[in-house]
Amino acid sequence: MLRGHNGAITALHCVTKREVWDLVGDREDAGFFISGSTDCSVKIWDPSLRGSELRATLKGHTRTVRAISSDRGKVVSGSDDQSVLVWDKQTTQLLEELKGHDGPVSCVRTLSGERVLTASHDGTVKMWDVRTDRCVATVGRCSSAVLCMEYDDNVGILAAAGRDVVANMWDIRASRQMHKLSGHTQWIRSLRMVGDTVITGSDDWTARIWSVSRGTCDAVLACHAGPILCVEYSSLDRGIITGSTDGLLRFWENDDGGIRCAKNVTVHNAAILSINAGEHWLGIGAADNSLSLFHRPQERLGSFSGSFTEPHRKQLLW
Repeated sequence: MLRGHNGAITALHCVTKREVWDLVGDREDAGFFISGSTDCSVKIWDPSLRGSELRATLKGHTRTVRAISSDRGKVVSGSDDQSVLVWDKQTTQLLEELKGHDGPVSCVRTLSGERVLTASHDGTVKMWDVRTDRCVATVGRCSSAVLCMEYDDNVGILAAAGRDVVANMWDIRASRQMHKLSGHTQWIRSLRMVGDTVITGSDDWTARIWSVSRGTCDAVLACHAGPILCVEYSSLDRGIITGSTDGLLRFWENDDGGIRCAKNVTVHNAAILSINAGEHWLGIGAADNSLSLFHRPQERLGSFSGSFTEPHRKQLLW
């Protein structure tokens, strides 16, 4: 049990294997987690180091941290204080602040070429050049606050959603809007885009699966007893994970042309606020000020029915 954060875990990012060596020299271990909280701090964790998991604390925000992203050289965080902060991953020093949003920053995403994509309650999605600290373009506009965003840099497809209850899709390279995905009846809290698929989670207690190319809803996942605050896709399992105010994690996988709930897990006695899946770790952040990390052994890869089992759970209470 570790002590660190003094508030709910509102943002969670799993560092990919190609990023890890920048944090710990030339080690090849994947699975670092970076967390953000209502206590205004960002923390970097290595779950493989028992007793010494906390590696760094980044302080600079003055309100809740809502979004975290990273690349090989930097960590980027967005906050309710309307700021986007860029940190040096090696030294953990604050490098710069990206100023331009007129509302809380809900999403950040690092891209190639020293670019950062951000979204805000001001209804905009902005592209930044970190080398100049300047906003180079507003690439998306919604009619209300943006609460979640995804971008596929390979094809230039942007998805953003929030309080206007539709998922907006743009081809930003062609400067055109592709679709407005309608179906949810309340705020869309979370969004993931994987290839031609978009997954959304909403306050209407459902998650939906959409086709990017067709702009249609292919499935509705409706088993939670409360708003769905986070959705995640596990690439190794090819499955979907949803988290809700009901405190449940639900694991969904394809079954005979449909989608079924393969497993329900009660991890916290509070709302699930963030989920992030890495190569061999699954991180869950909750409103009870705790983060649970589930380790998945190599021999158990392949389906949710045998993944992330309880004996490999490590709970970090902050």
